[in-house]
Amino acid sequence: MKTKQNIDFSYEFFPPRSEPMQRRLWRAVGQLERLRPLFFSMTYGALGSAQEVSIGTAISMHRDSPVPVAAHLTCGNAEQGQVLAVARQYYDAGIRRFVALRGDAVEQETPPLDAYRSVVELIEDLRALGEVDISVAAYPETHPLASNAVADLLRLRDKLDAGAQRAITQYFFEADSFLRFRDRAQRIGIDKPIIPGILPIHDLEKVRVFSERCGATVPGSYGALFAKVEHKPEARYRLALDLSVELCETLNREGVDSFHLYTLNQTDMCLDISMALGASLQAPLQISAA
Repeated sequence: MKTKQNIDFSYEFFPPRSEPMQRRLWRAVGQLERLRPLFFSMTYGALGSAQEVSIGTAISMHRDSPVPVAAHLTCGNAEQGQVLAVARQYYDAGIRRFVALRGDAVEQETPPLDAYRSVVELIEDLRALGEVDISVAAYPETHPLASNAVADLLRLRDKLDAGAQRAITQYFFEADSFLRFRDRAQRIGIDKPIIPGILPIHDLEKVRVFSERCGATVPGSYGALFAKVEHKPEARYRLALDLSVELCETLNREGVDSFHLYTLNQTDMCLDISMALGASLQAPLQISAA
């Protein structure tokens, strides 16, 4: 659904690992689905019980929510047969949207002989399932393992040329990071949508730690801003909300009309950001009989 400012939204969740986390997830899903988003995405744990929870949660969300679900799949050092078995499980359950990712490579002394060499191969296998919708990752500040920014951008072009419909970016906090990246992508012929990933700041220190690993830059000014409201929960919430809304409004003025919000399975901030940008709560949708 387009808002009055012609903005679409999608929301990312991660699989819950406890009963309290399950309750928080389904509360978030129940509230955000009333904003009529384009889709929900569910992240993926590639090993053991984490994989089982990922698969089960994505399929449950597909069955119990009227919002389309995009299931994440990772392929770093993973056996093609195992990844394809999960993809078929999703497809047979009715899921037609996927987010194809390299992910963190599984640490092995010797990668399996049939290991995926790139996300492009995963995209090709997903397309062979039938009619699918595929998103891939993009990195406005360059993937930390990329040799350089040009190589990283060329890799994105390869993924889109292989059949992905769009790219969703790693989060960032300064509009220019995305706008420069979008301009460079257009100059090398990328014409498919690049959707900004937006991460509300619930905990600045945790965001800093995670950002060091994934190559995102936290503006130096944020430290002083959040220090002023350290012991004021309401003011801290308002600051985080205002920063995200300001970022999205700046991008919207530059022609961006779709945002992918990383929810961390928490409702309030993403709900308030979306409504500040023009979204509104709608009557509950009915789940299709498919």
